[in-house]
Amino acid sequence: MLRFLADGSLILLLSVSAIAGLVWLVRERPKWQTWLPYVLMAGLTSLTVGKLMSFWQPSTIRPFIEKGVEAGAAYIDNPGFPSDHMLLAVIVVATVYCLTTYKKLSYLLAILVLAMAVARVAALVHTPLDMLGGLVAGLAGSWWYIKRKRDISTS
Repeated sequence: MLRFLADGSLILLLSVSAIAGLVWLVRERPKWQTWLPYVLMAGLTSLTVGKLMSFWQPSTIRPFIEKGVEAGAAYIDNPGFPSDHMLLAVIVVATVYCLTTYKKLSYLLAILVLAMAVARVAALVHTPLDMLGGLVAGLAGSWWYIKRKRDISTS
């Protein structure tokens, strides 16, 4: 169960979000100019902030290596700050929340993100600080959705 939450929850989150996004696009038929630039900039901003944050590594050793045990989940061979899983999950949930009408789904996805974060820490592939860093980087891109709301309300 721990491995599913640590690894599989991101795949589940991305799949559900993609389906919700497609349904939203088919139902609402929004003009791409009203949403696509914001999605691209939100993603690029989060990724840039995450990469800039990675220059400061609070620890260069992952928790499972430090404890001398096997990792309880998949990981990339890097120090792990900030968590790419968290960064991607946060920006995807922010996108669903800000662009679609599926607010309740966004709340469920946010709970799934929290479960993923706890599981990745419990699996010893990240520290809580790694997850917090991913959250901050993911939220940095959400600024574009606030800008989008302002742009739409002034036009």
